[in-house]
Amino acid sequence: MQQRLTVSEVTSLIKHCIEDAIAPLWVEGEISNFVAHRSGHFYFSLKDAHAQLRCAMFRNANQRLRFMPEDGMQCAAFGRASVYAPSGQYQLIAERLLPIGEGELQLAFEALKQRLAAEGLFDAARKRPLPAFPETIGVVTSPTGAAIRDIVKVLRRRWPPIRIILRPSAVQGKGASQDIARGIEELCRCDAADLLIVGRGGGSLEDLWAFNEEITARAIASSSIPVISAVGHEIDTTIADLAADVRAPTPSAAAEIAVRDLPQTFADLRHSLDRAATALTRRLSEYKLKLEALGRSRGMQSPVDRLLQEGQHADELLLRGQRAVTQRLVATQDRLTALGARIEALNPTAVLERGFALAFDSAGRLLHAAGDVADGDEVRLQLGRGALLCRVESHLLPGQDGETQPETQGTDR
Repeated sequence: MQQRLTVSEVTSLIKHCIEDAIAPLWVEGEISNFVAHRSGHFYFSLKDAHAQLRCAMFRNANQRLRFMPEDGMQCAAFGRASVYAPSGQYQLIAERLLPIGEGELQLAFEALKQRLAAEGLFDAARKRPLPAFPETIGVVTSPTGAAIRDIVKVLRRRWPPIRIILRPSAVQGKGASQDIARGIEELCRCDAADLLIVGRGGGSLEDLWAFNEEITARAIASSSIPVISAVGHEIDTTIADLAADVRAPTPSAAAEIAVRDLPQTFADLRHSLDRAATALTRRLSEYKLKLEALGRSRGMQSPVDRLLQEGQHADELLLRGQRAVTQRLVATQDRLTALGARIEALNPTAVLERGFALAFDSAGRLLHAAGDVADGDEVRLQLGRGALLCRVESHLLPGQDGETQPETQGTDR
């Protein structure tokens, strides 16, 4: 007669076969039936469209997790196959558990956000007001990205005299967060800017991750210069946005926030001066009417002459005040006219009207030297009125046309 085995013996045999035959492995699926037991152990299933696998993650393993698992979360679990003898079910004893794809980054983002918020790093009381009329703006971003072009374009349009210092920085990839932090620290150390713009164009969560690193957030929070964060598109929010004094939805919007519109500022100034002149005139007229009324009162009939003199004095004050306001308005108009002339002198179109031209390569980059293009390249010459499309036949390097080579001058970094 064939040997008979007990259920326990069969289960033990199956358990040893499974554990000996299957090496530790990664299993990917969706979490369901998740239970965090009061013992500290986690119990759940990983499932896909065709099957499910029971899992257990004991307390000593799940204490290392950076997130709390929940139903519906796509995860990858690493562990060993086993059999739970009391129910005869096979299961995975999980030792590690990771969210799949950007889920892990999102969880890391939320964890850092909560920790820094608990420190008070994002408190409104820490936010500093931006300067009303900054003279110099420091920018920490990529020197080749669209963000710096948008920022410079808007700043020059709104406030042409503004001075811009670019501190080139990597904005994604390994070491980018450290480079951004160093850029902020360097601009603060040289104390050459009144305001900082830190950011980059849009991208995925992974592309923007340098602005979700703790080192970047702490560099922004500890900056001695007010900071505008301009990262990604309007829908993107990063840790850097929360740590900055002001968050801009895009790099272009950061430039709009940083400086005022010069023509509108002049209009506001004229309006304020007109209101001041009107208020002064009204106040003096009120004083004159009060004096005249006082002179007509019964109790003041005796010193009528005194009152008449006071009325005359009020007239003189009124005329003098009107002349002072007029002179101030004229002086202000002269200053505005002079400033407008200075701005017009900076207009490159005016230079072109005097017979000069700007040369651009086929990619639209401004040419500074003959060596920037090669023979046969297309070049566009921008004139005061219209443009010419040309092709390079040959080069005349400095010194070949009888002119001396100009001395190279440094530029602000």
